[in-house]
Amino acid sequence: MKRSRCFIFAFSVVLFLSLSNTFAQFPIKIPKLPKVEKSKQAQPKAEQPKTDGSRPTQERDATPTEQTKSPPQNSDSKKVYDLERPTDKPAFIKDSLYIQAVTHKEYWKLPKENKYSSWVPKVRFDTYVTNGGSALNFVAEYFNPDGSLWFSEPLEIGVYADDRTVSLSSDRTNTTKMLETKSSAGVGTYGIKITNKDTGEIVFQGKFKVGKFLPPYGGKNEFDFFVEHDWLLPMGYVGFHHSSFNDDSGRFPVIISVWMKGDLDNTDLEARVFYKNQQIASTKDDGDGSGVGDSGKRASENAIYSAELHHWKLWDFEFGNLRYDNGGSFNRDYYPNAVYADKNLGEYTVKIFHKNVQVRELKFTVGADGRLADGGFAKQIFLPYHKIIVPVKIIGTSEKWNASAWKADAFYGNPLTGFTVQ
Repeated sequence: MKRSRCFIFAFSVVLFLSLSNTFAQFPIKIPKLPKVEKSKQAQPKAEQPKTDGSRPTQERDATPTEQTKSPPQNSDSKKVYDLERPTDKPAFIKDSLYIQAVTHKEYWKLPKENKYSSWVPKVRFDTYVTNGGSALNFVAEYFNPDGSLWFSEPLEIGVYADDRTVSLSSDRTNTTKMLETKSSAGVGTYGIKITNKDTGEIVFQGKFKVGKFLPPYGGKNEFDFFVEHDWLLPMGYVGFHHSSFNDDSGRFPVIISVWMKGDLDNTDLEARVFYKNQQIASTKDDGDGSGVGDSGKRASENAIYSAELHHWKLWDFEFGNLRYDNGGSFNRDYYPNAVYADKNLGEYTVKIFHKNVQVRELKFTVGADGRLADGGFAKQIFLPYHKIIVPVKIIGTSEKWNASAWKADAFYGNPLTGFTVQ
């Protein structure tokens, strides 16, 4: 038994040595794998653009450069603008001041005359203040063309225009009383002074020009009186609606506002925005917020029969594709065509059309800090919510207006320093 095991072991050793010599005569070669560059391995195949003249992607017209692409959905955008907060000291918002001429078909100095027109002024404006608006105590004084005091009136506190702005205006009851005891049948340049009675501070002092026209239905002494506001037409605004600052999403549509003359229909108006010589937005775009709206601000109320000459109205133009990303959490994928002005610095041009004919043009600039460049004008009249004022070029001859009125009459005799109009 022991001898059999020794024999088997010796046979196994001989067999192993024989097979080793055999395999050595026939070597097996294993092919090497080619090296793969990691950068090429990670890149998907690029999509080729269409060449049939159609829009290859949603971004084609809205992204003239790589800079104008919308930020990624989870970008770490920071706030460009913080919410301004008023104090308990009311700030007078100068561009909210409007003076009207309220026409009356009687004249208290000529009680026996039938249908003899006269007028008195009516004022309204906004103040920027904390929730102490109910305690405001303002008075307006009006002066005749010769500088003498005409009359004064306490101003009525109106509703809050928003949660930080309080409106004041002439009291209706007092206006009726003044029509019966103080009205004037004259025209010319009148004075106004507005004072905070609690502090004695004169918050505004200026002048306004009053004219009159004969309506088609009236007799020889039946006029409609109006305050001249042609100085408004070259004034434009760029900014945001106050409600955007109450929205944590940070999705800020840019709003352009311009004054226009006449009785216009919003469906006849369009605004287009250009950046680096390419159109990036229009009020006719299909998108959230695009459109033309009535701002609710009018510089005349009694111009039914003479709207083309004596009716001034502020229009708002909003663009769904022109926005500010103010550090918000909104889903940017919902706005694939949007251009974010805070990420695309430089000059923008806005062209406004009436029935497809250009009637206005204005420019604004986004500075290196991503903010709207003020030019020093907003500080002169105090504009809340980071709004700026810019010159507006009036194009065409469809509107009859005094092209030099803004030089001396702007903001009722308080023109802006350094403000020029083409």
